[in-house]
This record gives sequence, C-alpha cells and structure tokens, in this order.
Amino acid sequence: MTVKVQKQGHSLMIPTDFHVKENAEYQLVMDDDTGILSFIPVHKNSFEQNPDYDFQAALKEMSLPDNGKLVGKENVWK
Repeated sequence: MTVKVQKQGHSLMIPTDFHVKENAEYQLVMDDDTGILSFIPVHKNSFEQNPDYDFQAALKEMSLPDNGKLVGKENVWK
C-alpha cells in the first residue's frame, strides 16, 4: 500500500484506511537506517492515578486466592 501524507493546517494527516481512532496516542519512531516509520500505541499505567494501591491486599480483602503462578509474561510481584 502506498500512502500519501497530506498537510492540513499545521498537522500531517494519514489515510483512514489505517483505522486509527480519533485522539488515539502513538509514539512515532523512525529507524535511522531504513527510514521506516513505526506508530507505537502509548499505553497508560492503570495505577498511575493511585500509586499506593496494594493489589495483593485487595486480593486478600476480597478473599480471592492467588496461586502465585504466572499465566503469561507478567512480572508483577517483583
């Protein structure tokens, strides 16, 4: 697919074929060697607004068991 970037005001616009949602945030990275542009979604930390939240204490309070086994690639207890 060939893409033509167009300027509108002070912004560069991308085609709607990419199905990017309005107000979605991406970090734009350009590879110096190849010139390839990558749009990397910005993920926000769910606990950023409450950094003192104790997940393990919440599990105990709700009487939810924690078997301590990792399911995927998480590294939440370290």
